[in-house]
Amino acid sequence: MKFDNKKTTIRVYLWKMILAIFFAIAIIFFLGSKWFNKPFHGLERSHLIVIAASLYLFIIIFVFFLDLNYFYFSDDTDRIILRYYPIRPLGRKKRAIEIPKIALAKFYVKKSFFGLKKSLILYQKVKKNVAKYPPIGITALSKAEQDILEKQLGKYVRP
Repeated sequence: MKFDNKKTTIRVYLWKMILAIFFAIAIIFFLGSKWFNKPFHGLERSHLIVIAASLYLFIIIFVFFLDLNYFYFSDDTDRIILRYYPIRPLGRKKRAIEIPKIALAKFYVKKSFFGLKKSLILYQKVKKNVAKYPPIGITALSKAEQDILEKQLGKYVRP
């Protein structure tokens, strides 16, 4: 089975672009409009600009900490293949993991950041030990995709 979250990735990029355009237009409107020469509900023009910029930065930082990733999963061969990279502007390093199906020891989904951030933790049997992979952010996967991922990985875990 193969799947990826290409549509979600495109949706996140578009959402970020629309958000940036909206806040840029709002700030330009605050600067260029004569309506804000006098205080608006007790707020000066500069206060409104700072509020709009702060709100934009808060949203961007919030999304940054969610660790959204483009995610590709395939188990059509004798290996489980995971490819992923962050959807954020910094740290866009592409990564891939290939695990032989018989070597998958265990996996679990870790929730953090008030249950909003989800990470997949994989363990692989290596000789007589078990190796742990770094967490993979799966927050950008839909609930159905997360269920499929857990179901498929569950097939290969041997007690």
